[in-house]
Amino acid sequence: MEPQEEEYESPYCPICTGCGEEGCCSPVHCTQDVKNGCLYPETNLAHLKYGYLMHKEMWDLIPKDPETQAKLDEIFNRNYDLIYKQ
Repeated sequence: MEPQEEEYESPYCPICTGCGEEGCCSPVHCTQDVKNGCLYPETNLAHLKYGYLMHKEMWDLIPKDPETQAKLDEIFNRNYDLIYKQ
């Protein structure tokens, strides 16, 4: 008698390959493409909202002296270009 293969259901999203666990897979890769099988749109959106709120509050804690402001502007511009000027 041949051994039967167990049916295995992957926990990974077929669209972005993320697992939906906070701190494991980055939610920025989520496409929110529910029609094509996105498994964790709500979870990833919650992680993104949390990150955005943390960013806003922590940004206000950074001193805004001219030297720090120049470094922040450099980081902001580099990341802005990376995401929006593709």
